[in-house]
Amino acid sequence: MLHACTLVGLAAFACATPIAAQTFKQEIGLVGLGDPLNSAKPFGINYEPASDRIYVAIAGDFAGANNVVAIIDPGTETIVGSIDVGFYPEDIAFHYDSLGALQYGAVTNSTSGSVTIWDSNHTVVATIQLPDPFGFGTCYPFGILAHDGDFLISTADGSGDVHAIDIATLSYEPQAGFNTLFRSNARMIAVGDEIWVPTSEFTPSFDGSLGGLYRHNRSSTKPDDSWYVEKMENYAGYPGGQDVVRLSNGRGYLSGLDFMGRLYRLDAQGNLDRGIDLMGIDGYGLAVEPVREELLAVCGFTTNELVLVDLLNDEMLTTISLGGLGYSMPNDAVFAHDKLYVTCQGNEAVLVFDNLPSVSVNHTHQSELIISDTTPQLGDTINIDLAGFAGHRVAIFTGREAVAGNYTGLDLEVGPTPIKQSNGVGKLSLDLHIPTTASLANRHFFLQGYLTDGMNHFTTEPKVLVIQ
Repeated sequence: MLHACTLVGLAAFACATPIAAQTFKQEIGLVGLGDPLNSAKPFGINYEPASDRIYVAIAGDFAGANNVVAIIDPGTETIVGSIDVGFYPEDIAFHYDSLGALQYGAVTNSTSGSVTIWDSNHTVVATIQLPDPFGFGTCYPFGILAHDGDFLISTADGSGDVHAIDIATLSYEPQAGFNTLFRSNARMIAVGDEIWVPTSEFTPSFDGSLGGLYRHNRSSTKPDDSWYVEKMENYAGYPGGQDVVRLSNGRGYLSGLDFMGRLYRLDAQGNLDRGIDLMGIDGYGLAVEPVREELLAVCGFTTNELVLVDLLNDEMLTTISLGGLGYSMPNDAVFAHDKLYVTCQGNEAVLVFDNLPSVSVNHTHQSELIISDTTPQLGDTINIDLAGFAGHRVAIFTGREAVAGNYTGLDLEVGPTPIKQSNGVGKLSLDLHIPTTASLANRHFFLQGYLTDGMNHFTTEPKVLVIQ
């Protein structure tokens, strides 16, 4: 059954009931580390399993940058050493040799515009200065990862540069980097030969920005591509992608500031897939619980909150008010030893949480809503398909938000007031044409399918599309 309509008429989720928060166990104080004249406020954090150590970038603050990486033993939750690095260190990455042994650690130094590299004995072996194309005094290196023989470094200066350092020679490698077209770049991940870069693209007058994801393939001539999930203008805000993580099943999650309190799920190819309501909390740093991959920690940097997301059901599980504990500006997090470690940039401390909650599947879905393009351009035509049970009803619903909704007794995860866009028997296919109306850009549409076998009622997982 084929229906034709436009997305103009589509403009018309369920969070789990918060459970008791995990236990706040203690803080690991950082006071006195690094330059004694500057604060020891932390930025990025990373866990290195081979040495069973946690590394924390001690950045200081805008009144005075600090210059150390602290080393924490997660077994004893104590600081066991430090490494002198450049000023305002931000993110940390590790490189392993061909046998899987730790060879190097590295940190980006934002104020110094450099990368410091140390060996497995914590001896600094190189400090590599990065280009400063705008003459700011630094390119503001931010995210870092090891990929295919290089350390790749994102920059926040707006040049769009992602720099490369050859790990074999510990030298700057200009031909191995790439550019995201004058975007500001954040924490990256590698997916095979592809690099996923959360970005901010500023409007021409710098009165706002677009926040989303940029994808670059290092080993092919495949064109780079990008999409955004939020756009603001007229100084209403500056959306920016901040962090991205990926599970072993291929699903990814993208956080960002001024994302209207949402976390976004990606499919295995890095396409926009689903929106998850975080009740007004914008995400900054992300951390996935290892092994089981059932929990995602989201640092609510601007709201002083820590969120745990249930990855089995892709919904908000619980929120911890760090402000109520006397802490602010959670920046980054990592799981280790069945505990969660969180850096608080507003304090000189790393917070430790234990007794982490367990989750179980409470949403069962059938079939799948197939959308040909979840980030279409104005003027595009997209297709939405839903396969149901032969001879039985199917329907497609839309909502304004990724929140719970109810349609004549049917509980949905799009709402708050779902609209039935179309229905059919057995299967359903919608061809949706997007008018070239400028006001439709940045419109978000949350969709979910319904199907029945004549006795039981089912829904698909909810989806999202954002007009570019």
